[in-house]
Amino acid sequence: MRKYNLISGVIWLILAIFLCLESLRLGIGKFQFPDAGFFPLLTAIFMGLFSVFLLLEATIGNNQKKEAKIAVWSAETRWKKIILTLLALVIYSIVLEKIGYLLSTFVLMLFLFKTIEPQKWSVAVLGAIITVLLSYLVFNVWLKTQFPVGELWEYF
Repeated sequence: MRKYNLISGVIWLILAIFLCLESLRLGIGKFQFPDAGFFPLLTAIFMGLFSVFLLLEATIGNNQKKEAKIAVWSAETRWKKIILTLLALVIYSIVLEKIGYLLSTFVLMLFLFKTIEPQKWSVAVLGAIITVLLSYLVFNVWLKTQFPVGELWEYF
């Protein structure tokens, strides 16, 4: 597991450095008036920090843990769930503009709660509603970000 964490950490760190450089090239602006590279820079910084933590854990961490960890590419990996999640995200990105943020995100979250990590219907529906409402409040109301309304709503 240590070898896999070292390889993953190095790859993510290289990607984070590349993203930092590219976001700086776009320009970051000021905190009150961010430019196109501001949020990619923040994301790349966090990605770099997490990759450094992974590298530190792999090099100086306690590698004698009792529980057995499974590598992502091992035979025990639940490939069906990984493929379903990726497929759901691709479909989400396609239908987002057509049916709007609220409905498409609700359906995506409901799918993830029921299929990927099965929950009771009440938990899945409540979790999907809470996720949609909180993300809408944070991004649309508080940060004033516009979400796609969807072409579907033009008919109502």
